[in-house]
Amino acid sequence: MAEFEDELRETVRSGDRHQDSLNPQKYRYIREFNDLPEHNTHIVAVVLFKLIESEQAQSVPNNFVVTAYQKEVT
Repeated sequence: MAEFEDELRETVRSGDRHQDSLNPQKYRYIREFNDLPEHNTHIVAVVLFKLIESEQAQSVPNNFVVTAYQKEVT
């Protein structure tokens, strides 16, 4: 996936977004691409949205990609 970092960013920015039914802070993004290897058609990214406390006791967003992978979707 390292060589598809731009596509991963595009997936998170403009892909279809679905909230996890068991964890409301977890979202799955999926987006189609035509140039992925080995018959893969989509990139899937799982993102967690969390808040952490700063040194000034303020809530600060700490959102991050948990995992990302390529998948063939027919």
